[in-house]
Amino acid sequence: MLAACSSRPASPPPVAPDQRDECRLSGDSAASLDTFTVALTDSVDWARVSSPANDSERLLFRQLFETLVRIDCRGEIRPGIADGWSGDSTGRIWTFTFPGPGEFTEHPPTTAGAVASSWKAREPGIQALGIDSAVALDDRTLRVTLRASRDSAPRLFADPLLSVGHRVAVVHDPSGRVVVPNDPPVDFELSPAGDPRDALDRGIDLVVTRDPAVAEYVASRPEFVTFPLPWSRTYALLQFAGTQPISGIPGADSLRRSLASDVVEAEARPAQPPFWWSGAQSCRADVPMGVTGPTSPRLVYSRTDEIARALAERIVALSGNTQLRAVGLGDIDFATALRDRRERGYIVFLPRNVAAPCHASAALPTGGWLEPLIDTRARAIVRRGAPPLSIDWDGSIKVVGKEERSRGSR
Repeated sequence: MLAACSSRPASPPPVAPDQRDECRLSGDSAASLDTFTVALTDSVDWARVSSPANDSERLLFRQLFETLVRIDCRGEIRPGIADGWSGDSTGRIWTFTFPGPGEFTEHPPTTAGAVASSWKAREPGIQALGIDSAVALDDRTLRVTLRASRDSAPRLFADPLLSVGHRVAVVHDPSGRVVVPNDPPVDFELSPAGDPRDALDRGIDLVVTRDPAVAEYVASRPEFVTFPLPWSRTYALLQFAGTQPISGIPGADSLRRSLASDVVEAEARPAQPPFWWSGAQSCRADVPMGVTGPTSPRLVYSRTDEIARALAERIVALSGNTQLRAVGLGDIDFATALRDRRERGYIVFLPRNVAAPCHASAALPTGGWLEPLIDTRARAIVRRGAPPLSIDWDGSIKVVGKEERSRGSR
């Protein structure tokens, strides 16, 4: 690394979007890269393909697994595996059509039968989304029956739980690399806890970071372009019924503004509604507050999350409670603390957007309430000459190959 970085960098100018599609961005260069290299600085757990938990998992899995439809950075439904869909008059039966073999040259198309078989293998989870059945009428037609009528069913089918593998990656285990066939090929370097600045200096073409210092590091380097991704996380204070509320937090708009602008070292804003875990779309009943139960005097957070730490420490300082302490826990201990529900409060983050709010809400701890604090987003730093990148509403990036670019321009 070449220089120290201040904590409040000026935002570098974002790369201009494609005039035909503002959710498609590229490195903007006459020269193109033979191989597109990506550094993944978060840990990757292959067991979380259906529920990626960090930026690196979303970036890798989005290149390997695809859903029937996708939701772009503006929240609009776009084709995924399927290139068309329609619903019947009841809103329960939805028919998806798939491209034919002649429309693909880079890799064989995913068939309706492959989707139906993949979903069958994950039947309990699929049914939890409200899907009764999925039947392949032929290779290019899939009929899906829902348990209840839905006017906006296609959005549901962008949920990662419904993703299907459409490319076979080559995993180089000793070197920690995953190469995904594409045009150009995408070479992922798995380097958990690595410094993105070091990766860029050794020639990596793309990093996704939530550290403003990394954006400042490349701000004056003409070989890179930087652009903000959609707001993708909401940090919140979680407390359980029967716990005395921490004073000075609920409804404090000025506090949220201060947390976003003065406390966290991240690109942040006060949390903005609507929130998918509240209201009718969440399918959850409100839990009334009860009498104070036995709790420890701690506000806990994941010790590997610097944003959560900063939020917890500021809230404790402002509470005026000399007994309350901010305590960082390891991942296992934090999960145990959530299960036991004996802490005074928890700093958690949730995805800003989900495709199936009712299903996602079912995974939240019961008997608690969330006080949203701030929204955060990441930035993508891309070397000039990169292929176009497609941006989804959850902040995920997909490298667009030549074949997809050709199909999109028709």
